[in-house]
Amino acid sequence: DHAAIRESPQDYILCFSFFDMKHLLDIKPEGGTYIYSACEAFNEEMEIDFRRLWQWLRRFGISSRGFFLDGKGELHFERPYHASGHAPGEDIARAIEQIDPDVIVPVHTESFDWFAESFDDVMAVEEGKRYEI
Repeated sequence: DHAAIRESPQDYILCFSFFDMKHLLDIKPEGGTYIYSACEAFNEEMEIDFRRLWQWLRRFGISSRGFFLDGKGELHFERPYHASGHAPGEDIARAIEQIDPDVIVPVHTESFDWFAESFDDVMAVEEGKRYEI
């Protein structure tokens, strides 16, 4: 509800993508902080999106964390705000040992064999198939 957010912006944390910025016109924020925590721009189209986002943020007096344009208009990304979700094997192994799960279901990995060789009770899944654990 735009009106509720506009009346008490301090009560809200919004999760906006590039495509949600148009809603700022309805909310009309006065300040705030935008935290960008995804990947860096890796092509020209993404750079254009970031420059557009930067202008939206400036228009509403919103500060930015995670990326900025310097005085020369060059785009920069701040490392401490991005977490790719990727981790080295030893970190994953340590987490699994501490959590001690009944079953391990590796997803989004190119190293299923590593899990199967390193741990007991590793379950392979097929896309579109339903499982009960």
